[in-house]
Amino acid sequence: MMIVGMPNVGKSSLLNALRQVGVHKGKVAHTGAQPGVTRKIGTTVKIIEGDENSEGVYLMDTPGVFVPYVPNAESMLKLALCGSVKDTIIAPTTLADYLLYQMNLYDPAIYSDYASPTNDVTEFLNAVAHKTGRLQKGGIPDVEASALWMIQRWRNGQLGRFVLDEITAEILERERRDTEGLGSSLNQARRADKNMKRQRSKRSPEAA
Repeated sequence: MMIVGMPNVGKSSLLNALRQVGVHKGKVAHTGAQPGVTRKIGTTVKIIEGDENSEGVYLMDTPGVFVPYVPNAESMLKLALCGSVKDTIIAPTTLADYLLYQMNLYDPAIYSDYASPTNDVTEFLNAVAHKTGRLQKGGIPDVEASALWMIQRWRNGQLGRFVLDEITAEILERERRDTEGLGSSLNQARRADKNMKRQRSKRSPEAA
């Protein structure tokens, strides 16, 4: 068997858990809070002991496979907030702003230990910085560090346990339509890339 999925969704953790339950042995796959810990397909790991009729069940871990095309900006924010892309790709304050939006939809009380209810991310992060002591020289709030800290707390389940997607029949239908249009969007991107390379190759002799 082989585990395949998005980056940082727990593929390696699942393998370790299945090994522990199935053969009562310790971890073999490295795990981490950021995507990209698993960089190549691993060797087979036994997760179920065999008997006289079978050799048991073996599992292979794989690196995360990211979707080739993200249909909209909000989908990308959701993926980044969940840790499916590295935290350096999108600014922490941008992710914290989206997290604040989601927490307000769920229940503003979940961050009441750090800030009063607000829709202003700057006000929110300033309050978090003062509450947690994340201050720079001169008492200036370190908003980026505060943003990363809050994001990590949410990922760890310490700021409420809720999903970022609203699941309705209408939304599922829209996602289906977006997925069906994925192939044409990728083909358009490939054609645009080929045209750009062709134009460069035509210009390069003139430049020389």
